[in-house]
Amino acid sequence: MSKTVADIIALDAGIAQFQKLDYGMDEGDWRAASGRNTAYAVGLWEGKPGEVDFPAMPYDEACWIVSGRIALIDEQGGRREFGAGQGYLLPKGFAGRWITLEEARKFYVVLE
Repeated sequence: MSKTVADIIALDAGIAQFQKLDYGMDEGDWRAASGRNTAYAVGLWEGKPGEVDFPAMPYDEACWIVSGRIALIDEQGGRREFGAGQGYLLPKGFAGRWITLEEARKFYVVLE
């Protein structure tokens, strides 16, 4: 059976659940939708300036920076910065340091 407009989920604050994150910096997450089999999640993350190291990602994460500026540093010291209007795919297995350079928001889709 094909899907219809009734199957479309609006990604807005009305369906999102806010959670305060505790990974070593001031940040939060609005998880707007996720799959029944947990194979994906969609949400809006927001954070204040800070830094945190993270282990290898167990999934791919597509991100779009809505506001602010962030930097990602890999384990070899390579650095990439992204600002408002820029997107990236963080591949499964990436490990390093996340730096929120200025208060930021990102829209993300986790793909397992």
